[in-house]
Amino acid sequence: MITLEQFRSGEFSLPSSDLDEIPALCLSCSYLAYKEFSVGDGIYYYFCGYYWGEGFTRTEPPCLGGLGPEGA
Repeated sequence: MITLEQFRSGEFSLPSSDLDEIPALCLSCSYLAYKEFSVGDGIYYYFCGYYWGEGFTRTEPPCLGGLGPEGA
């Protein structure tokens, strides 16, 4: 099972078939994102979109005690 810290790092993604392995707190977070890969039958991979490139986004996600983008 993937930990919240591992998922939030953005280094891990999970296929839609493993949705039950995504930490429960992430399922209601607006930073939960997905990408479809053209290989196969529309396989989606979920990942945490909180971390983008050079730094963190301005609003903290609920897993870090923030309200997420909706609560800003």
